[in-house]
Amino acid sequence: MTVARPSVPAALPLLGELPRLLLLLLLLCLPAVWADCGPPPAVPNAQPALKGLTSFPENTVITYRCDENFMKIPGKQDSVMCLPDSQWSDIEEFCNRSCGAPTRLKFASLKQLYIPQSYFPVGTVVEYECRPGYRRDPSLLAKLTCLQNLKWSTAAEFCKKKSCPNPGEIPNGQIDTSNGILFGAAISFSCNTGYKLFGPTSSLCLVSGSGVQWSDTLPECREIYCPAPPQIDNGIIQGEREHYGYRQSITYLCNRGFTMIGEHSIYCTVNDDEGEWSGPPPACRANSLVSKAPPTVQKPTTVNVRTTEVSPTSQKTTTPNAQATRSTPASRTTKHFHKTTPDKGSGTSSGSHPVTQAGMRWCIHSSLQSRTPGLKRSFHFSLPSSWYYRVHVFHVDRFAWDASNHGLADLAKEELRRKYTQLYRLFLVS
Repeated sequence: MTVARPSVPAALPLLGELPRLLLLLLLLCLPAVWADCGPPPAVPNAQPALKGLTSFPENTVITYRCDENFMKIPGKQDSVMCLPDSQWSDIEEFCNRSCGAPTRLKFASLKQLYIPQSYFPVGTVVEYECRPGYRRDPSLLAKLTCLQNLKWSTAAEFCKKKSCPNPGEIPNGQIDTSNGILFGAAISFSCNTGYKLFGPTSSLCLVSGSGVQWSDTLPECREIYCPAPPQIDNGIIQGEREHYGYRQSITYLCNRGFTMIGEHSIYCTVNDDEGEWSGPPPACRANSLVSKAPPTVQKPTTVNVRTTEVSPTSQKTTTPNAQATRSTPASRTTKHFHKTTPDKGSGTSSGSHPVTQAGMRWCIHSSLQSRTPGLKRSFHFSLPSSWYYRVHVFHVDRFAWDASNHGLADLAKEELRRKYTQLYRLFLVS
């Protein structure tokens, strides 16, 4: 028996089933190759960040951004994802109106509870606490509220600056507190004229622990002294002492026989916090006086003069009688009167009137008789010798120079004129 081969018409049915199988396979594969979720869903008050995408295959994630004046509600999801069934995942409304960050205050800070937050819807209330250096004012609220216009309410000054203690006083100095003594204020220090500042020139009121305190201690004002006063030749400093402060003066005096040239007094002044004298000291210049020679004793000249009184038609006769006597010159003007009592019944009287004036001695002898014709009085006087004249002139010159040194030049000139006039008249009489 032969194996008959299959005829061609018998294989045709198998070839007709092949297109059906291929079509089935294609249908099974299409969902995996062509799945697309399409545009992401709309979310109120938010916009998706597409980043240029036009197709959204499976597992595509799209994030949303809140519109202006809206804030993301904490804890809510802000993105969607394309699922295998070509559907987007669910999303709730997550954007709402909100105020921005709470107002930053100089005197207070936000309590720690509110610092992490970023979402402040209308009506939200936040609380503050005072910063260091400030104290709480209990009469005012330390809170702010988010208003309908999405602005924070105005903050009252519910924290006040603390005050530093009274700085006190600086001996011989001043403290300028024109800026006050509250936290953050600065005070400055200065010294009175004649004193120098040692220490800080200013101080700040700063936080110290739980309070406030001055940053620096008070300085010291020390008196400024001038250097030792300059000495002068042929002179001294009157009442010299160890230290000389501001406006204290010194007075110079010249030795005897010297004249002062310049100001007799200078005082201590201050320049750039250093003491200095107001001017240079004076100078003492020697006077142009003739050296004083030791006196030599000489004899004075004594002259006796008698005057005779005669009748009106007669002339007066004067008879000089010179005697040489030893006499000591008087140092000042004196007058001595000696009167001799006449014998009873004689009718006569006699007197001796010695007078010493300006270095000259006058001896006036008078004899009074009852109407004795021809004789009235007799005079006896001593003229100064050359030695007495020089002594007198020396004392006058000495007085003139002393008076000139003490600012009495006019008085010295007048005294010289008067003394020399007396001497001139005395020599005319002689």
